[in-house]
Amino acid sequence: MIFGRSERGKPPVEPVTLKILVAGGFGVGKTTLVGAVSEIRPLRTEELLTEAGRPVDDTSGVEGKHTTTVAMDFGRIT
Repeated sequence: MIFGRSERGKPPVEPVTLKILVAGGFGVGKTTLVGAVSEIRPLRTEELLTEAGRPVDDTSGVEGKHTTTVAMDFGRIT
């Protein structure tokens, strides 16, 4: 292992701000991911599934799913 001194006089590096988009199919866990990694209680836009959406939203494999995100989930990581 090599040990040495770091260069002095360099200004501290500012943190980089990022916006991360989580995309995926119906019922794959996007909302769950945001809730798992967010340091704040996520802002969620969940609504009940409707009969009108049944032909569009394939609920096979997620039969227990009764809500869906209608706009976005917002969380924060620092």
